[in-house]
Amino acid sequence: MVATLAAAITLVPTASHVGQVEAAAVSSPRLGRTVAVVDIPAISLRTELLYGIHDDALSKGLGLWPGTALPGRPGNVVVAGHRTSHGAPMRDIDKLRVGDRIFVTTSGKRAVVHEYRITKRKVVRPDAMWITRPTKTATLTIFACHPPHSIAYRYVIFAKLVSRPNVGSA
Repeated sequence: MVATLAAAITLVPTASHVGQVEAAAVSSPRLGRTVAVVDIPAISLRTELLYGIHDDALSKGLGLWPGTALPGRPGNVVVAGHRTSHGAPMRDIDKLRVGDRIFVTTSGKRAVVHEYRITKRKVVRPDAMWITRPTKTATLTIFACHPPHSIAYRYVIFAKLVSRPNVGSA
């Protein structure tokens, strides 16, 4: 199985990812459907998070890697975005700092806001599939090509969920 991002970026999931994608197929949103809105105040970003990392999804906002966790749930929420094309939502990903906040508001009948805090930044090779691996805790991984106008590396932001909504409160 090969997942291809726009701009000729090819990422090859490991066998464990293939099984995870197949297992998630039953309860996953439809490809291209908006699953949340992402707000990153530090870089004045507010954009849709769509299910899938195909060109159509990434042309409208950020893309949620199929088979990874949904926002606010345990596991690794893996998100891809463009830096120089399709509205360039992640143009300033390299300006984010440890401690910056990321808010992910899920869509649906009851919108819920999840707050993540950036814990680490890293530049990796395009074949660094370890960034998509599941985690035991609720984490968020956002990546984009690096440097701008190049597909040589990926700039990656790692964040942890720091607030859970109060379910059932008035």
